[in-house]
Amino acid sequence: MKKIYTSSVIVLLFLLSLNIAYCQDPTFNLTARNFQYTDSLGTGGFGFDAVTFDICIQHTNYQDSGPFEYFIGQYFFNVNKALGVSAEYTYYIIPGSSEFSSLSYVPRNPLFVSPDSTSPLGATLRLSSNAVLEGNGTTISTVFPGTRVCKMRFKKKTGSIPNVLFNMTWRRALPNPFTKIFAYLGTTSTEISSSGTYSIDFTPMPSITLFNPPDNSVSNPIPVNFIWSSKNSVTGYQLKIYTDSLMLNNVRTEILDKTDTSFILKGLSRNTKYFWRVGYKNYKDVYYYSLLYKFTTSSGLKLKLTAIPEGTYFEIFNKLSRRDTFFIYLRNSDSPYLKADSSKTVIDSLNFKGYCLFQNAYAGNYFIQIRHFNTVETWSKPGGISMLFTDTAYYDFTSSVSQAYGNNQKLIGGKYCLFSGDLDQNGIIDASDMSRVMNDSYYGLMGRFLISDLNGDGIVDISDVVIVNNNTGVIVVKP
Repeated sequence: MKKIYTSSVIVLLFLLSLNIAYCQDPTFNLTARNFQYTDSLGTGGFGFDAVTFDICIQHTNYQDSGPFEYFIGQYFFNVNKALGVSAEYTYYIIPGSSEFSSLSYVPRNPLFVSPDSTSPLGATLRLSSNAVLEGNGTTISTVFPGTRVCKMRFKKKTGSIPNVLFNMTWRRALPNPFTKIFAYLGTTSTEISSSGTYSIDFTPMPSITLFNPPDNSVSNPIPVNFIWSSKNSVTGYQLKIYTDSLMLNNVRTEILDKTDTSFILKGLSRNTKYFWRVGYKNYKDVYYYSLLYKFTTSSGLKLKLTAIPEGTYFEIFNKLSRRDTFFIYLRNSDSPYLKADSSKTVIDSLNFKGYCLFQNAYAGNYFIQIRHFNTVETWSKPGGISMLFTDTAYYDFTSSVSQAYGNNQKLIGGKYCLFSGDLDQNGIIDASDMSRVMNDSYYGLMGRFLISDLNGDGIVDISDVVIVNNNTGVIVVKP
């Protein structure tokens, strides 16, 4: 009997200890944060017509209170009446922006009241309470910045929002209505509004202008060169890239130095719409962001190329002995003719065509430079060819001798071909190349894609020697 009594006391003390461990009401931080300005007016960064912000609630005393089970809440702000009258705006909660476990916990019926004589600032922004639900509530996160209640959007119907301070403050006291938060304590819904800390992490109107890529621009080459205006007395910048206008999917963030006003970004996808903004950091390590711009990357410059390597071309059949890989370079059309981009293509054995995609070059005029492992490097005709993102460029080396710079081609059966025989790719067919082919021919070397097998028939023999002998002295001709 004594043992039973002792066990009962132990169990009772354990249960009491659980109640003592969670005897306090939940405390929380309620914040309005992440203010973002958007410009759908096309004003080039000199105005904005909408602002969005998050309402977040974070549980701050889990060790003392246990889980914070949210029951109901209403959210009210005093704002500057200088923003204008309520009829000039639309105001709504962005669908899908809440992190609550059920949409039923999201506040309802946003309302902008201006003028409002009960507000010390002359106007109010109101989000009415969610529906009352049965059972336990949604659990509030303890991780900063907490659970996002919703993302609110405040938009001017026509024109830009006035360049005035919002002067936004939480409305927390009489007269009604004001902000209230309720939680489940056990099985009872209880107001815990007084247990909260209320703050607004407000971002002023953006003061950085975005230059490149321009807003709504298309066909931007990759890598993308981001350029923005500088600002005095900053400690750094932050470039952020998103795939959505709500900035929910941040795909890249670059932390930059205070002297940086540009950044070249690699790795973005082709033919994809992105959104970007730049923030500057002040001495308090707080970022203030620019407007949000959108741009679309290009699918690249496209080129369909026709070319014939002399050695593997069989005139009688009007085809090549094999398909062959060529490296194609775009060269700037002005001196010093720097490489702008490169691509690799396979020239078909029947139609002599290859398709090239250049992902890094801008639209413009370019020389085409062709390189192949045993063919003389060949350039396109003077003046370059025009290449646009919106169209595929075509270039046919075979149609005329003048299609090659310096007429550096050979006519075979009505088609102009690239000279074969530069095995060491030093820009000239000479004794070194002849020696290599002669030696391999002596041993009857056999195999696929042998550098000395100029006609591509799988064996190095007298036919290959004739080709290199006939072309001895041919050099690269280029600007």
